[in-house]
Amino acid sequence: MATAVTSDRTVAVPEPRPGAGGAILRWRSSLSRSAWPILGAAGLYLLLHPYEGIDGDARIYVGRALADLDPDGVGRDLMFTHDGQSRFSLFPLVLRGLVAALGPGPAALSVSLVGLIAWFCAASVLAGTLEGGRRRWIVLVALAVLPASYGQPGVFRIGEAMATPRTLAEAAVLAGLAASLSGRRALAAAFVGLGGLIHPIMGLAGLAVLVIALVAENRRWLLVLVPTLAAVLVAAGLGVPLFARLLQPVDPEFLGILRQRCADLFPMLWPSQAWGPPAVQAASILVAATLVPTRARRVLLAALLAGACGVAATAVFEEQWSSLLVIQVQPWRFLWVTSVLGAAAFGLCVAILSRGPAGDRITLALLGLAWVYATDLPIGGGAGLLAVGIHAAVRRARLAPSRALMVATLSVVGLLVASRLVIETLAFASLLGDLTEGAHPGLGLIRNFPIVPPLAFTAGLAWIAAGRIRAAIPVLALVLVLALVVFWDQRSPAFRRIEDRTLLPGLVAAIASRPGEVLWLDGRAETWLALGRPSWITNLQGASIVFSRPLAMLWSERIARLIALGLATEAQRTPFAPPVPLRADDLPAGGVATLCAAPDAPAWIVAPLGEGRPAPAGARVYPLADPLVTPMAAVDGLTWQRVTAYGLLACRP
Repeated sequence: MATAVTSDRTVAVPEPRPGAGGAILRWRSSLSRSAWPILGAAGLYLLLHPYEGIDGDARIYVGRALADLDPDGVGRDLMFTHDGQSRFSLFPLVLRGLVAALGPGPAALSVSLVGLIAWFCAASVLAGTLEGGRRRWIVLVALAVLPASYGQPGVFRIGEAMATPRTLAEAAVLAGLAASLSGRRALAAAFVGLGGLIHPIMGLAGLAVLVIALVAENRRWLLVLVPTLAAVLVAAGLGVPLFARLLQPVDPEFLGILRQRCADLFPMLWPSQAWGPPAVQAASILVAATLVPTRARRVLLAALLAGACGVAATAVFEEQWSSLLVIQVQPWRFLWVTSVLGAAAFGLCVAILSRGPAGDRITLALLGLAWVYATDLPIGGGAGLLAVGIHAAVRRARLAPSRALMVATLSVVGLLVASRLVIETLAFASLLGDLTEGAHPGLGLIRNFPIVPPLAFTAGLAWIAAGRIRAAIPVLALVLVLALVVFWDQRSPAFRRIEDRTLLPGLVAAIASRPGEVLWLDGRAETWLALGRPSWITNLQGASIVFSRPLAMLWSERIARLIALGLATEAQRTPFAPPVPLRADDLPAGGVATLCAAPDAPAWIVAPLGEGRPAPAGARVYPLADPLVTPMAAVDGLTWQRVTAYGLLACRP
């Protein structure tokens, strides 16, 4: 105890506890060292996951919230009257409350931001449990920027900026895997259980990884697993609701519709480029598994095995023995965990092999080549397989590559990577040259070029290294923040007006004068978002038909009718097939008359109009203040749909 003398008395002053000040200094030092790499990884993650508004599957969940809040409006949409999926998740309840409090646009943005933050935080913890020290930042950058996509190309991505439960459920599962790596099984189970409550399919993938890892650690866990699986079979045999679907076959008519509209649910229908990323991710996991401690090795290999078993189960029970529950559970989506840990595995390989001998560097170069060509199965898969083979041979002392061989390999790999960069640069230049007025190839489109994620990973490594240069820190930080402010929100002014229902007040008022469904040609969720009305039919409604046979039958019949009348194309029925010619600009008068004469005809038809395009006969025209320009797949490549006005036809008196 020290003493201090004041003007009139002596006061005892407690001395600092030993180590307290040192702990604070160490904490501050650790925080300062972590801030720079976390900022870079988070910035790159956001740039590769830009916000595109209520788009993609967010339209389904926001539409469900609008339907619950307006049962006599959007709630009458056939997609929601025949809903077979929403009751299995807590997410719709939360989103409904947010939409009621904030409105669709702000609610979707809020959920997207929370999901991104949760995902990145969980990925940060997972990276730290997989690798310590400075190497963990390399793993985090890999998790943040590498293309962790799975399944049908361009459909499912990891950690998306969307108002869906997937991103939040992924974050919970990643936190659970991190807890498992730290030896906290109860916490791991709690996080994975939370993920299942948010999104059962995503949570089930995490559960599969935990179970496989536990069985690999101790075979006695089979004494729990086997009776559990037996109980599921007994429940299915007894006809217990939901479990009974396991033994319920899918009738040929329903299955045929699913294979047309939902080809992404059937791995055997995927194109070859869908198999390149899993092959590259598997190669990265197999190499990384030899470089990490036992517990991390089990989790990595469990993620790989879970994805492989999920695809196998899907193939068997969809192609050989039809099972409604298997088709609906979609076990092939276990690949999402394989994808995430495949990216983390490559980060581990970069962190560990980059400073190794010639054999390690050859392995790393081949893995890097595989990631650059991940969408090209022969090159990407071949390079990944060769990397695994060389790594195994080096570890077993069956191969001792010389420095000359290493230099030659690096040269060839560098040449191939440079070639890919040149080819994609030319493709991007061609895209820019074909832009229509008002089109903006934002980050959401640019990131689809396969070379972008590897370049972003390289940029992340450079960012980490730049942290040692004090003069570069403020400049780079400012550039990154400005890039996020300018580019992260990809919504156009016209799209924002769709979300807040101010796109065309006159059109909304006219349609409000008569109840009934609205057919918005080439539409997605405009009838829900811009009009607050049920849609007569859209391609989007077909996204959920796997969960409802009545919805599938009604959707298929209406889509077929539109195609026969010339008001839609086969792309509406088979969106994953090769592109077909776009719908003719002029609406066939006979087709419109036939549709409007049907007993179940829509009340209104809304037709998008391009600049200079004549309006359908008898239609009222509502011009847009700003054109709505969206990219569309065409026979000869990407094209742009530029809508400058909408025509409104009254269909039923």
